[in-house]
Amino acid sequence: MSRRNDQVFQLSLTEIAFTLIFILLLLLGYLVVREQTEKEGALAALAKTKGVEASARSMEAARAELVKALAGAGAGQNAPSMDEVISRLTASQGAKAEAERLRKQVEDLDAQLSAMAEVKKLLEAAGDKQNVEPDDLVEALKLQQKVREVLVKMETGGQGTGEKVGAKPGADAQARREQHKKALDQVQHAITTTGLLRVALKKQLDQDLTPGKEAQTVDSVVAAAKAQADSAKKGTNLETAMKENSDLRGQVAFFKRRLEARGGRDYPPCWATETGSPEYLFSVELTPAGVQVKPSWPASREADAKALPGMDDALQSPVPMETFVRNVQGIFNASKTADPQCRHYVYLKSSIVEAAASDRARLTVENYFYKNEARR
Repeated sequence: MSRRNDQVFQLSLTEIAFTLIFILLLLLGYLVVREQTEKEGALAALAKTKGVEASARSMEAARAELVKALAGAGAGQNAPSMDEVISRLTASQGAKAEAERLRKQVEDLDAQLSAMAEVKKLLEAAGDKQNVEPDDLVEALKLQQKVREVLVKMETGGQGTGEKVGAKPGADAQARREQHKKALDQVQHAITTTGLLRVALKKQLDQDLTPGKEAQTVDSVVAAAKAQADSAKKGTNLETAMKENSDLRGQVAFFKRRLEARGGRDYPPCWATETGSPEYLFSVELTPAGVQVKPSWPASREADAKALPGMDDALQSPVPMETFVRNVQGIFNASKTADPQCRHYVYLKSSIVEAAASDRARLTVENYFYKNEARR
């Protein structure tokens, strides 16, 4: 059996010695650094103390010279103490600075008062000539000030000009008059534009122009105009888009009704109300003499009906069945190429006595239109 080793760390005496030496070196380095830091702090404190001592010696020397000066001036025994003299000098220096500041302030106020007095005389003279109260002239000047501020912001993009508003401009009198005339023209134009906008909003949209929200109203109007212009560039206008939207809503309602009924025709009506009811194009009557066609569309579809291809030919009657088929071919092709594909509806009535001939004519019409046939 091997002998049991009770050692926790397998270290030799040499390794232990090196470890102890390393630890001692670390402690020695720490002590050296600390002593160096304390030495530098002591040197700094010593330098500061020397500076304070030098200042104190300078103050004492100045104090001694001041005492000699007072004694030489004949102050005698009634001379005030040194601390009292220094306090008086310090207070006198502060009072002198305050007096200088107040003097400048009084001079500035006096200049402003003189200028205001001259302005008041000018206002009173102008009021007497124009039969205007001075207060009204003051308000007009304030309004002009605000207008100039707005114009400065508009012309500089909101950055200002670097000059204080109301400062004397660098241009000559003619340039100032031109500037004032330009400001007046812009104010008059703004008032006129605001009035027109208020009238148009009330007339077209039955809305009032809310004070303080003119910018939002103008933005909304411009956005609506831009949308309409974009639609016009794409070949559509607002009226056409509204009709197409109405037709689409009617077709969706038609499909919904068709799904709920679990049956129906293959294509939606080309014209439908928003509730899904089809709107009829023609009233077609089958007679032994031929096919008679009459308009049956609502007044709201007048322009749409006239725009269908071959409408003038389709309304010719009475015509033979072959001619009728040829005349309505353009309308049928337009319904096939529509998106989505659709069919026009017609009212159908037959006065053909022979059953077979009536059925053939009816089936021919059904090839091109969806029908609502009246019973005999």
